[in-house]
Amino acid sequence: MSDQTQSQEAVANSVVLELTTRDFLNQLRSRVSAYDAQLILDSAIVSSGLEVTDESKMTKDEAKSLCLQLIKKGGPAFQVGSSIYRDQNLH
Repeated sequence: MSDQTQSQEAVANSVVLELTTRDFLNQLRSRVSAYDAQLILDSAIVSSGLEVTDESKMTKDEAKSLCLQLIKKGGPAFQVGSSIYRDQNLH
């Protein structure tokens, strides 16, 4: 890959999205209890190595990493992670 292509990918992946962890939490709450939703989200954040707050907007890389961690957890987390991944066009 050329240096120009790599720098274009880096810029594209650092784009800030209108997406916060609160959005993930709200979608999880629609599928499981509020307590379980918070546990699932906190676990996925720790597993992905992210250091984000509830109100901070996420970069494309951060959102993708969190979606993939939710997908790995399976069940309702899988549904939320894959839905956001698809809706935000993170691939």
